[in-house]
Amino acid sequence: MLNWFEHIDRAVFQIVNGQWTSPFLDRAMPLLTDQNAGILVLLGILAVIGILGQKRGRIAILAALAAVMIIDPFGGYILKPLFARARPCHLEIGRLIVQCGSGYAMPSLHAANCFGAFVPVVIAYRWKAAPLLILAFGIAYSRVYVGVHWPMDVLMGSIYGVGVGAFAGWAVNRIFKQKE
Repeated sequence: MLNWFEHIDRAVFQIVNGQWTSPFLDRAMPLLTDQNAGILVLLGILAVIGILGQKRGRIAILAALAAVMIIDPFGGYILKPLFARARPCHLEIGRLIVQCGSGYAMPSLHAANCFGAFVPVVIAYRWKAAPLLILAFGIAYSRVYVGVHWPMDVLMGSIYGVGVGAFAGWAVNRIFKQKE
């Protein structure tokens, strides 16, 4: 059964990374997946929500920050070594458009952090925050497109991020409701 999943994962990777490509996306996806720019954009979005969102926005931002503070170290120090999955670029599979990461692939922490940071905001603002989920999906997709993650890595990272983000949103809201 595991071989079947690996076969599907490789097939989807080859479609996204090798067939669904264009010169425009070859320039756009590295920008979307750039970690340094992504952190600045993420902090900017969260700052605007924190400033304009009043109490609800500040609670959502606290939950988003708590989620990222859980996701990154636990994912990097526990989950990635646990799965010990090689990146496609380490195996020299597919097109590599950006520099290959040095660590393991599963789960994608780019995907996990985006979903983990945005889910508490979506919980607080519902449909008004839907563009944040579209951005998170785009970033997750970009990781496969540029050749540094398998589709299952970004799927598992997204699920991990949604779970931690939802828990952080629930926990922070519960704390603030108890203080009222």
